Amino acid sequence: NNTMENFDQVERRVDSSDKHNFDQDGTYSFHAEADIDIRYSAVKNNPCVGLTFFKMIALFWRKRNSIDWLLYPHRIICLFLMSVFNSFLSLLELIYISIILRANGVSKLATNDMEAPVFILGVPRSGTTLLHSLLSLDTERFFVCSTFCAGFPSCFLFFEKLGKRLFSGVLSETRPMDNMELHFDLPQEDELATCLLTGFQCSPYLSLYFPRDEKEFREYQTFRNSGKREIDTWTSAFKVLIKKLKMREVISMIEKGLNPNIFHRRLLLKSPCHTGRVRLLTKLYPNAKFVFIHRHPMEVFLSGAHMASTTYGYCFLQRPSDKELQEYILRQGEILIGEYLSCVDDGILGDHNSCEISFEQLTSNPETTIKKIYSTLNFDSFEDHSNSTYPIQLGNECMRLKEYK
Repeated sequence: NNTMENFDQVERRVDSSDKHNFDQDGTYSFHAEADIDIRYSAVKNNPCVGLTFFKMIALFWRKRNSIDWLLYPHRIICLFLMSVFNSFLSLLELIYISIILRANGVSKLATNDMEAPVFILGVPRSGTTLLHSLLSLDTERFFVCSTFCAGFPSCFLFFEKLGKRLFSGVLSETRPMDNMELHFDLPQEDELATCLLTGFQCSPYLSLYFPRDEKEFREYQTFRNSGKREIDTWTSAFKVLIKKLKMREVISMIEKGLNPNIFHRRLLLKSPCHTGRVRLLTKLYPNAKFVFIHRHPMEVFLSGAHMASTTYGYCFLQRPSDKELQEYILRQGEILIGEYLSCVDDGILGDHNSCEISFEQLTSNPETTIKKIYSTLNFDSFEDHSNSTYPIQLGNECMRLKEYK
């Protein structure tokens, strides 16, 4: 029995013991900076740590009237200093790509791969990370955007091995919001990398840094009401990231002695933001596959509120009220689910390219649920004729996670 029913367990019903978390007007009390380690953290668990110098300066100038300069000088100074180092690394990466990777054909091989990614969809705290981690165990079929690649997208091709040791102190040993293991080799949200490559433009994750300005960034959840410049900025950065991840895969294939002319694996991406961008993603990748995971709304909110209380404070450059944080969590879910259902109604998503599961299915019967995904997307790892080791790896990981809470 490999059930994981205790995974991220929260109560759907708010009883008398939980009411202290809510004000009289129904606003959740987040206490996002109550922990002194969070309040005075400079770069730890902060996705902005990978931003380069000129993009950092542009961000500070663009949001100069929004930043709480006197509250977060330690964070601003450290991020500024890191950006100088990141720019130096970025320059070395450009030289590495322009001279070495082009000369040995890695860049061309990555460009020639036309296989579309598989996208994991779902609102934050609906189980996307769990699903991502379980699917990414199938290393015979998938490769991913790692945590180091997401955090340092400007330099991971040449600097990853050294960088993982040099920047190891940037990460907690476990994720603050759910105690899941955290290190640079684990799969991570690609939107973090795309956000950095755009210079912190055109991403709803700007809301984590400037939560009082959250309404300003809502359009980037779907891009349906965005102008051509914003869409092009995000799309260009996203394509750069995809190409770099494929170059990383080509390098890995060469190191393993595999034929780099034939891609053996497919890119597996996860970011809740993509739930609202299916229309744009299907235009970029008509053959993309999608897996959508959903969860009871009350569980999503309570788990999301816990994440805001334990994680968002690492990022703030602007102090929000509890009402602003709650509005962000609720409105984000409303936008993403609304756009997903619209794509289903319009036939953009369907049996031809997507599979839908619930968090309850994944945690109560993980192996059967993963088999359903593979069957729907025509992946054969569970077929009798398959020699894949993934089913065994999946079973072992589910056993390991049984007692997780």
